[in-house]
Amino acid sequence: MRILMLTNSYVDRTRGGVELHVFNLAKELEAAGHAVTVGRTSPGESQLPVDGPALWVIDRHTAGTEGRARTRRSTGGARFLSNFLARVQIGRRIGRTLRKAGLEDRFDVIHHHDFVTSAVIARRLRRSGVRQVWTNHLGEFLILRRIPVVGRWVTRWLTTPFQAATGPSPELADQAAVRCPIRYVPNGVDVETFRPAGDVERQDARSELGLPAVETVCIVPRRWAPSKGVVFAAEAITLPEWPAEVALVFVGAGESDFPEYAQEVRGLLAHARGMVVVVDSVDATGMASYLRASDVCVIPSLLEATSLSALEAMASGLPLVASDVGGLPELVNDRTGLLVPPRSPLELAKAVSQLAALPAEARLTMAAEARRFVEQSYAWSNIAVRISEMYDEAAS
Repeated sequence: MRILMLTNSYVDRTRGGVELHVFNLAKELEAAGHAVTVGRTSPGESQLPVDGPALWVIDRHTAGTEGRARTRRSTGGARFLSNFLARVQIGRRIGRTLRKAGLEDRFDVIHHHDFVTSAVIARRLRRSGVRQVWTNHLGEFLILRRIPVVGRWVTRWLTTPFQAATGPSPELADQAAVRCPIRYVPNGVDVETFRPAGDVERQDARSELGLPAVETVCIVPRRWAPSKGVVFAAEAITLPEWPAEVALVFVGAGESDFPEYAQEVRGLLAHARGMVVVVDSVDATGMASYLRASDVCVIPSLLEATSLSALEAMASGLPLVASDVGGLPELVNDRTGLLVPPRSPLELAKAVSQLAALPAEARLTMAAEARRFVEQSYAWSNIAVRISEMYDEAAS
């Protein structure tokens, strides 16, 4: 099967979950015998490895991040409308370009990974004869769906052009909110790159990365964006309930498109009661090293699907402290970590203290359970099979 993966987010694997999703899914589909091309609607050079799928930069003049809000109130009124209209404009431009590209002779399936932009593109390509499917990665969909009265009408209208879809959490696979058939297929994780470390390897990794020599290292592998809740982890370490022997390591500070938000996080960290390390950004291999050097992972998100960062941490044998939102409750139970209410620095600090106090045997048991759970349900080879089934569904 000839597949075109269409996305704005395919510049750098350190940027976020969509990049990794597309990159790893494409590699698994190619390993299964399919031909995959990633069509990127954003300009510039890609920093992704050359061993990935073929890359097609569709319109080098499109400002892919045009209209993106840059404050903590990134989903409010005028800013959201500006983002929405910018994505419509991008979709119209890319759609015109693709209509002239003879897609029916080049591809059997177009797999979209954006929402508003993809909906506009898909509508313009309805007569191309190519199957069009979609993966719902969050963003505008949940914001639109929650608009009173008209929200679900808008999301259903936007999803009309797709023949099939997947969502990486039950909330994102809500059939009532979309017009096309949609199924739940979680995000996957690279279980070879992300693996547990023994005590000696963990200590060696900490030394190599220059991390503090403390009893427990707690990692927050998050972009500094409002929806990721990083500010609440930063506030947690300022509280008396934060255990003094636990260092907090932030990985992803350099990926923020929200300077005011990043400034707020740094302001809180200036009052930290424990040791703090801030790392701008790393690729997948670097992230795997930081996870192997850590003991606990914090995912303080306000909105989340099946968090890729959480899956990578679990594959690395880390117990989680995660917000009780989106798809995170599917990953976290009393055998793999602790759930806390969103926006609650106090509960987050207490949960980290509870996990840090566990005896070594209990931590090893939790690490083994987290790893087993991910290998069984979230390895990319399994996810690719389920995505292939969606392609077949779209043809029927």
